[in-house]
Amino acid sequence: MKRLFVLFLGGTMALLNQSCQKNNLDKPETPPAGTSNVKAVVNAAGACLSAPFVDTWQTGSPIMYVAHGTSYMKYDLISLSPLGTNQLSYGFPGIPFSTFDASFVDTWQVPGSPLLYVFSGSQYARYDLKSSTYQGVNSIAYGFPGIPFSSIDAAFVDTWQIPGSPQLYVFSGTQYALYDLKTNTYKGVNNIVNGFAGVPFATFDAVYVDTWQIPGYPQLYIFKGNQYARYDLKTSTYKGMNSTAVGFPGLPICQ
Repeated sequence: MKRLFVLFLGGTMALLNQSCQKNNLDKPETPPAGTSNVKAVVNAAGACLSAPFVDTWQTGSPIMYVAHGTSYMKYDLISLSPLGTNQLSYGFPGIPFSTFDASFVDTWQVPGSPLLYVFSGSQYARYDLKSSTYQGVNSIAYGFPGIPFSSIDAAFVDTWQIPGSPQLYVFSGTQYALYDLKTNTYKGVNNIVNGFAGVPFATFDAVYVDTWQIPGYPQLYIFKGNQYARYDLKTSTYKGMNSTAVGFPGLPICQ
């Protein structure tokens, strides 16, 4: 488990009391009456791609979705081949964001129904990947209480450090926060340079976890501009850096 510098407030650990708080992620979010007041915020300045996630439910094969501006691309992680481009508004109907900052998939809150969480600015939307249904919108502050960031650059879920307890990592600027998805508890904050030693990026544009290339060893792919780094989550080891053009041939962005 990576070391975390836990925030303190008035000498008391600033963690939420689990016994008193209902899990906000279990609450049905209310779709907005209108979407005109929802601001679209582009991921970290200069970001080449954003909000990648891997879908294994539609075809059984790991397909990466990655956003770029108002569009997204699909990429087969086994054959390393592009599968096409589409508009976010068409591929994810109902989500009230024109651009996506970050995303992650939750398979624990509603077993059998993988839920995509999409961050944009200070808000997030929830989308059911199996039924292709928009579930609603909420603020980061309300849905993820305790996380000290007003916006999210990148996110991924770690299920290997604490078996049975999915830990959400969210990145903002040069820091990241840890959040327990099962107990709905903020766990603390740390600097990227301390928690991901060796990775040569001060900030992350986007991240996703690959469990297919090296079975048994989940690899975190970290994107910055037109480059990416690879980090072994089990051994907490930086594995090296490459260009997106070489590592993801045919991806029509970040070449």
